[in-house]
This record gives sequence, C-alpha cells and structure tokens, in this order.
Amino acid sequence: MRGIGGRKVPAGQRGAASAGQRGAATYCAVLPWLFLCGPILAQTLAQTASPAAVPAAQAKIPASPPVLVDAVVTGQAGVPIHGLTAADFQVLEDGKQQAVTGFQTHTGPAAPGISQQQRIVLLFGPQSPEGQQWIQPAAAKFVAENAGPNRLMQVVFTDICYNTSSTPFIDDAGGLQKVLDTWPDLLHCEHPADAGAYPQPAYYAQVAQSLAQVPGHKVVALFVATAGPSADADANKPPEAAPPTRRGRARNERSAEPHQDPFDMEREFRKADASVYPVQARAGGALPAWALSLATATGGHGLTRANDGPGALDSLTREQNESYTLVFSPRVSGEGSCHEIRVTVNRPDVKVLGRNLYCNVVEATTATVVKPRETELDSLAASDDTGNTAASASVPFFYEANGVARVNLALEIPSPALELTDRNGKLHAEMDVLGVAYVPSGNVTARFTHKMKFDFDTRQQFDDFLRRPLHFEHQFEIAPGNYHLRVVFRSAKDRFGAVEAPLAIDSFNAGQLTLSGIALSRDVQAISPEAAQDEAEAGILPLVFRGNRINVSGSDILSRTGTAEAYFEIYEPLMAGAGAVQLTVRVRLLDAHSKEERWNSGDVDVSALAKAGNRVIPVAVKLPVASLPAGIYYGELTVKDSAGGKAVRSINFRME
Repeated sequence: MRGIGGRKVPAGQRGAASAGQRGAATYCAVLPWLFLCGPILAQTLAQTASPAAVPAAQAKIPASPPVLVDAVVTGQAGVPIHGLTAADFQVLEDGKQQAVTGFQTHTGPAAPGISQQQRIVLLFGPQSPEGQQWIQPAAAKFVAENAGPNRLMQVVFTDICYNTSSTPFIDDAGGLQKVLDTWPDLLHCEHPADAGAYPQPAYYAQVAQSLAQVPGHKVVALFVATAGPSADADANKPPEAAPPTRRGRARNERSAEPHQDPFDMEREFRKADASVYPVQARAGGALPAWALSLATATGGHGLTRANDGPGALDSLTREQNESYTLVFSPRVSGEGSCHEIRVTVNRPDVKVLGRNLYCNVVEATTATVVKPRETELDSLAASDDTGNTAASASVPFFYEANGVARVNLALEIPSPALELTDRNGKLHAEMDVLGVAYVPSGNVTARFTHKMKFDFDTRQQFDDFLRRPLHFEHQFEIAPGNYHLRVVFRSAKDRFGAVEAPLAIDSFNAGQLTLSGIALSRDVQAISPEAAQDEAEAGILPLVFRGNRINVSGSDILSRTGTAEAYFEIYEPLMAGAGAVQLTVRVRLLDAHSKEERWNSGDVDVSALAKAGNRVIPVAVKLPVASLPAGIYYGELTVKDSAGGKAVRSINFRME
C-alpha cells in the first residue's frame, strides 16, 4: 500500500500486490482531519521469484536509464545564481566524473525529454496559535505565487499522534487555498506520541518512502512543530545531542549513523530524490538538530520566519525559479544499488544544493518494518480480497461551517472473531482497522489506522460480547469531492475483512439551502446536554435530536420489529437574518425496482426546529418500518423553504 502520491493498482492487476464502547459491542473513535488520515506507512514489499542461475559469461546487466539531477546554485549571500550553462557544471557519480548529456533551467526554454515540472510539499506539524497565525498567510502567499501546471503542490498535515491528512499533488491554487483555510485540529488525538520516544525518524522515513513513489525531484517545506510532544522534545534536547559531521556512506553500508538515525530517515529522503527545507515557526527559536541534519543530508537548508513572516518562503521561490536540471548516463550497475552524486560548479564561492543520491531501482522495494500488522493491512487494502469476516459500512456526512464535510463512518461486523490473550490477569483482545481514501484517478489521498482494544474479566463476558454485532464508529473531516473508501480490519491471525463504499460529497454553498447526507439509525438513546457537550469538547460530535443521541447504523438493513430513524441536517442561509423562515420536509419511500410509492409523509412543517442565528437545523424522522414489507427501498428526502429554496437527498435501504 502506498501512501502520499501512491496509486491504487487497478482491479485484476493487483494479485499478490504487497501491500470506549457504546453498549457492549460498540467502539467509537474520532480523528477530525481534513482527509482520511493516520500515520503514513508506505512499505512496499517486493515478492519476486528467484531467477534461474545464468553462467557468468552470459550474464549481462542492462544499462540504467538516464538520471536527472535538480540543483540550485547560490552565492555567498545565499542568492541564487542564474545564467549558468551546462559547461559550468560537473557531475560526479561515486567520485567519478560523468558527462552531462542534457541540461535545462526551470524558467527557460524546455529541452527535449526533460520535464520542467516541479513538485513541492508543504508539510505542517502541530503548531501553536502564534505559529499558525503567521504560517497560514505565509503558506497562502507561497501557494498563490507558485502553484501551476509546472509546479504541482501537495499539502500535508500531521497531528500530535503522527496521524496524517494530505491532498494529492495538484496545480489548483484555489483548491490548495481552501485546504489551508480549513486548517484541521492537530493538537488533539486519541494517543499522543511519547515526547521522550522521538518518533520523528520513523514517521518521516515513512513519508519519504511514500514520496519515492512520485516521479522526479521533490522539495519538502517542513514546518517544524511548535506545539505538542514533539515540539517539547525538540526544545528539551540537549545541545550535545546534535549529530556529528555527516560522512559519506559506503554503498553496501545500511546506515553510517544508526544510533542517530535508526529508521534511515535521511537516506530514505535521499533515495526518494527529495530535498527537505525545515521551517522554524517559533518566534526567536532555532531549528532542532535533527531537522538541520536532515536538510544538510538531502540538499536543502533551513528557513526562518525572520522579520517577514508572510515572506518566509520567498527565498524558496527564488531558488526553485533558478533551479537547473542536469542529465547524465550512469555507469552500469546492479539493480538496487545506490550511488553518491556530487554536483560542482566551475565558479568560486558558490554552494550547490539538490539531489545527491541515485539508486538503480525500477520500483521502490523498501521493506523497513515499523508496525508489521499495519503492513499486512496495507497489503490487504491494496488487494481485491474481501476476507473471511463479513462486514458492512455507512458513510453519512454533515457540513461544518467552513464547508468541510464531517463523515460519520459506521462499521458493523455481524460475527466478530477476536483472539484472546492474558494480560495482567484479564482477557484482552485487539482489532486493527485501516481506512484508505482514493480519488477517481486511483491515487491514494490519505489513510487512517486505529487499534480497538477490549478487556474482559471472565470468559463468559467475552462470549456474551461476541453474541452481538461489533459496531465501530469513526469521525473524520474531508474536503468535498468524489472518493472511494476501503476499510480493512484484522481481528485474529487468520481472520480479516474488507468493505468498500463510494463517498460523493457536493461542494457546500453557504448562500443556498443545503442538505447533509442521511444517517440511518436502529439505536436511539437519551443523552443529557452535559454529556453531549462533554463529547463535543472531546472531539466526538454526537448526532442529537430532541435530547436523543442518534447512533449511526453500519448496515442498510432495517427490521420491522425494531426502531428506525433517518437523521439529517438542514443548512438554511435565511436563518442568518432576523425574519421568520418557513421550512417543510417531505419523505417518500419507493420500491427500488418498480418505483411504486409505498409511503409519503406529506409536507411536514419543521419551522419550529429552526433557531434564530443558527443555520444548522438537525432533524430526525421516524420511518414506518412496521408497515413496510420486505424488500429494497429508495428513500427520497425533499426540503423547501419560504424563499423558494429546495434541496433533495436520497438513500437506499433494505427491509427484512
């Protein structure tokens, strides 16, 4: 499974691709991010058969394809030098000079076979309010001045749990600006990282592995965290913890400094052809040693806000505008081998930044294992395997004031299978869940992971637990658009399941009458205002109507003997004014096949539910399940207001 910039292998081609409780059986989680999110884990495990032995005299190593090297040349004052030609450069591979066979500048005439397209990543860690206050306008300025067909950009957010949300690489400055405007909450999550564990190397190594799947040179503007455990860890690091002067690494040497970089973070970025530019967002602060070391190792350098916060990235713009692309034909070498690259310029007192490592690989085969179980889930997510444990899911969505949608994912496993272990005298079980969102092109937008944990005092409690379906809920925020969601889960060594669902979210227009998605519920329970407020403050936004919590069903099957309600939200722009507003709701239930109408609520006046000054109007409608025969139904919801506004939503469900 590939993370940022990855692509889902088309169906039929994946094959062996590597890749607290509500009631007794309900598990809830919330991770409010811009996109489906979670810690990026981008291991790609190559599984190839060993070739038959070939006599040494007949063995031939195929020539490697040309290598492109992006470079920035600056003078003593750090100002980019322009006007250089191919004759001014020398390229050395493992210390041996190579002929420059191709050359072009980013803004100059295009050379045949050399792309002028650049890729830039804006990677944001948790920020203090003061830090975010200047970062947003600085990033917005950078996007407005740089995003375009020849400079694709990606925005990545990382919270204090190292969960991640991201956009694809796009040239839409307006779309990127909307993402920056809807900055997610990065300071709260379920399991904050241990400040003393320094998890940055593992996380950033995974980011680099994901970027390795994206062609060409990448520039990463890394906004170092100014809030959360990682920021505290950086601030508390003693000066002597800074790494020693970096030395070259032998070709067959895994890590020259394993004690400083246990996950090969620096080498992974070098292999991915990514230069890192850490940005210090804390006023008067200094970049941490690990960030400076990463910049030096990858051909980047540190950036500070100085006295011009919004212009902090201007120097990066100037450098990329004056960048050069060199092409050379590498020496013949075995597949998988890596080679040091050094670019020099025939001028005194200049500094060359950019790519400094080339690996002869057709496809990344990195197998660094950080969390083996998640790696297995990644492989399952990339396959078409539906597993051996049945499940269903629903994904109703509701709009936030900023136009971002909040999705209430509900997963239902009718017959869960859990593997028990003894932990501190109690019976313990776990289930891992992975969700991956794809855009229509097949690119992976982002992913989330969650570990469900269960403890039981007795075996009888465990057996009783398994007699009911396991219900899992997860809230996340996502920008409007069309997505395909695949959720996989593993509950025991040989038990797993997968469920897929389309997720189509219309753009939100605050000036017109709008409807949310429709959430079906078979479980309605009373909730006090205090309890609802506590959950909201904890980041879990319960669906509440007239003092009742509407628990989202993970299944579209309704029973004639149970309760059934449809919850939705009306977004009425007229409520921002002082005048009275009249609202009506009509629900029609039709046979999904014959389109014959089976029930019609008529126009129901819901004006009394509207509150002055609040555009959001929650509504729950009881469905007449007791009178509906078995079959498949099409539910149509229509809302009208006194200004002529009209909004329609629909949903399918089954009656047993």
